[in-house]
Amino acid sequence: MNSIVIICEDGPLGKNSVVESIRMAAGILAVGDVEICKVILLRDTVYFLDKNLNPKALNMDEFTNVFRLIELSELEIYIHDEALELAGIDPSDLVLEDNVSIVDISKISELIIEADMSFKY
Repeated sequence: MNSIVIICEDGPLGKNSVVESIRMAAGILAVGDVEICKVILLRDTVYFLDKNLNPKALNMDEFTNVFRLIELSELEIYIHDEALELAGIDPSDLVLEDNVSIVDISKISELIIEADMSFKY
């Protein structure tokens, strides 16, 4: 198996699914058995990368360590463009790293089809 896609749909508020998806993907890459691991953020997960999100105000841990993990890993993160629009988030409001891309649903479909394995977290 050379590639895995992790699909995340649950928002970052009150759940750890986005954080755990990213940690899992980075861990898969670190082990080295899989060459490509991508995370797709759909629906409310787009709030995770919003600069204006204040986890402390929601009594949650900050995402600083996870953002650092994204920076250091070769993990690719794809954000659904329509989900951003529905959330009212402008791309300039995102904490974007070099390995984060905003894509449409056809690209997301392509990523899932091309992967050796995909699953929803």
